[in-house]
Amino acid sequence: MKRLLITLFLIGPVHTEPIKINLVTTNDIHGMISSQTANFMNPQYPPTILGGAAFSKYVDELRDETNNNGEGLLILDGGNIFQGHPLGIADGGHTMIEWMNRIGYDAMVPGSYDFISGAQNLNTLSLTANFPLLFSNLICNSCPLISKTIKPYIIREVSGIKIGVLGVVNSQLAELALAENLSGTDAEKEVLSIRKWVPEMKSNGAELIILLSSSGVPWNREDEYEEFRSDIINEKIDENASLNALQLAYYLEDVDFVVSGGNSKGYWLPWYDPHSHTYVMQGYGGGTEFSHIKLLVDANSHLFMGYETVIDGKASQTLLADDFQSNREDVKWINNKIEDSQYLYYLGSISKPSKTQSPKSLNRNDWDFPNLNKHDSIEIITWNCEFFPHANDSTILALAEAVLDLNADIIAFQELRRTGWFSKLMAYLPEYDFIVSQQASFMDLAIIYKNNMFELVRQIEPFSENDYNFAGRPPLQADLTYNKDGQSIPLSVINLHMKCCDSGLQRRQKAGQMLHEYLDEHYDEQSNIIVLGDWNDDTKDDPGEHCFEPFFQDDRFYFTTREIAFDINQASYPKEPYVSFLDHIMISENLLPRESSYDVQTILMGDFMGGYDVYEAYISDHRPVLLSFSVTK
Repeated sequence: MKRLLITLFLIGPVHTEPIKINLVTTNDIHGMISSQTANFMNPQYPPTILGGAAFSKYVDELRDETNNNGEGLLILDGGNIFQGHPLGIADGGHTMIEWMNRIGYDAMVPGSYDFISGAQNLNTLSLTANFPLLFSNLICNSCPLISKTIKPYIIREVSGIKIGVLGVVNSQLAELALAENLSGTDAEKEVLSIRKWVPEMKSNGAELIILLSSSGVPWNREDEYEEFRSDIINEKIDENASLNALQLAYYLEDVDFVVSGGNSKGYWLPWYDPHSHTYVMQGYGGGTEFSHIKLLVDANSHLFMGYETVIDGKASQTLLADDFQSNREDVKWINNKIEDSQYLYYLGSISKPSKTQSPKSLNRNDWDFPNLNKHDSIEIITWNCEFFPHANDSTILALAEAVLDLNADIIAFQELRRTGWFSKLMAYLPEYDFIVSQQASFMDLAIIYKNNMFELVRQIEPFSENDYNFAGRPPLQADLTYNKDGQSIPLSVINLHMKCCDSGLQRRQKAGQMLHEYLDEHYDEQSNIIVLGDWNDDTKDDPGEHCFEPFFQDDRFYFTTREIAFDINQASYPKEPYVSFLDHIMISENLLPRESSYDVQTILMGDFMGGYDVYEAYISDHRPVLLSFSVTK
């Protein structure tokens, strides 16, 4: 029927004006409702994006306009609302819900990052929201999501049209969020759930069906769609798989429109699926823009006809200062909230580490890893675990065995692509507690530490409110207490993953300056600091071609790894033609004076696994780097 209707409107005149329903959407706001400088648009002369105060003014004016002209209005959000900025994370998202109530949202679908403070927290947020959280594919194994405002769908009558909105959460939820945060929550496969609920929605009167998804539209959607169609033809994928929003639309003949979140990549216009004739819309995230179109519905049949744009032939609108104005009261409210949240975030309560749940025994010895732990010393490792888990369960088992055998006291991991799998790793490591990024937008960081040696005082992520130069993954800082001989010694460990490649040099240099200024402002010469990670620069690079200069010029810090960087056999990234030493450990002079004895080495994992190629296939293309030292005071 949908195909026939569209064809009729293409070949014949329309005698009745269609009913118009304004659809306004946001996605992946990540707590960014403040104004911001758009470095990603022009690093040299960044324009100003006004943020939430401009959006609220736009919606207020639109609501007045629709009340006057008889058009309808529906406001939806695609999830990931509060993680990523102190404003959101400091109070677990309550400020963001307060702001969304102010806007007047009709519904949202939870994203995987909305579980960052736990499922119980999400349930509490739903109780304060003036709109429902839609989660039709919820699998709840005694989970905390019991609020009546968490629903499969809603049906709203807008301008005389009964619109059904169905919420579907990314079915890879358990792979994307820590098990400790999900507390028994899981998500059924998307199409299976849609097939179950859409008939019920229609039997309850829904005339137009909108799917609200947090599965995300990928980058390069045209290329991704072609690959997807090829996989269907070759029977590599079907509707029973976990599908992103672009793939999902292919199977949705009974759904008129998909509003997606789960990926901050936005598109100017909705995608039209030629197979199902379903549209898919996703805007840029990070509080930079929103999408606004008008749904067209036949006045007689109440069938969906398509959509029209409202400005410049685009669905998305960037909240630039040149194009929008802010609500002054909302500017004051947001600025006050930011000031309060930053105080709470950086100076607030003691953090709680994540602890391994349901520990497992690793009853295998597949590899010949050495024990590098020394008596009365600290062993700390930096380890980029490329696209973790690189080989799924094989990665978990190999990496767990490596961690147990190497027996380091602290390990800083970078490049966690599917963070939910980190819970699987930690299940084999009950003697370690851990923290994971709460503010990164992708490729999370983690720090694990032996719970009989260290206590966590605080977890923070500096620059989470301004992480452009850190490529959307602000440093992960663990302030620890090292318990030694009856003394409690403070130790700050800062884990980095700088922007990659030559194109990121300027951002790495600015990030290095920002980090140096941060340490200079917040720590004195008596501080015990270790900064380590994938710096994506080599200390052998020419002056001006790396990000280390502020620290090279500061006698309070030095790179323990600089002395082995010239040994090609110890290159932390050993692949031709880019053999280099990218993974560095910098330490404060106060913690470990330069004249002290210490051991620093790249761990040649291939020697213990039958070759580098085997190691790369199981774990990573970067080799871990170890620092071993004694604390004498």
